[in-house]
Amino acid sequence: MLKTNALLLSTDTLPNYGLDLIFSIAKDAGFEGIDLAMWKGFDAWDEEYVQKLAFTYNLPVYVVQTSAKLNQKEMDKALDICAKTGADTICINAPKITEFKVYDFISDNLPAYQKENPDLNFSIINPIDSKLFALPIPAFRFSNIIDIVKKYNAYVGFDITNLDMDSFEEDFMRKIDDYAPYISVLYLSDKDKK
Repeated sequence: MLKTNALLLSTDTLPNYGLDLIFSIAKDAGFEGIDLAMWKGFDAWDEEYVQKLAFTYNLPVYVVQTSAKLNQKEMDKALDICAKTGADTICINAPKITEFKVYDFISDNLPAYQKENPDLNFSIINPIDSKLFALPIPAFRFSNIIDIVKKYNAYVGFDITNLDMDSFEEDFMRKIDDYAPYISVLYLSDKDKK
């Protein structure tokens, strides 16, 4: 179970590193656990290997993060990894607005996955705040945090860097008490990556 306020290293922050090295870096840097971005490396799909690394480094996997092109095979593997490692949260990256098949898979199947796995938290990561070309249409699905919670009955994997800073300061910070119970994971990163 996710330790309250545990400091996790997400494996997607080191995309060109092997999983063993990422666990080693996380342990040496004092992180308390791992957010496993299974879509960033083939070795993250091997639940036996991930379990072995978690044991070797005494560093639990708390979160399994799926891709923005989620399908049944990937979700089944995420569930397998959760079962093997004890991770209790699956964070889903929001698909692009044009990914109809992915959106339909998530919206049609998420309630069943939630019902079949009551001990898991299913979260959707708020996508980057961008528009489709020059149109006033969001470029990604699940761009409305309130819809993630109310319409899809999911938690929010809240990525601060994906918000427009004005929206963050004006809207989110004023309503933090309303949002806080629905945030399963808070992602912090350097937006500029300099």
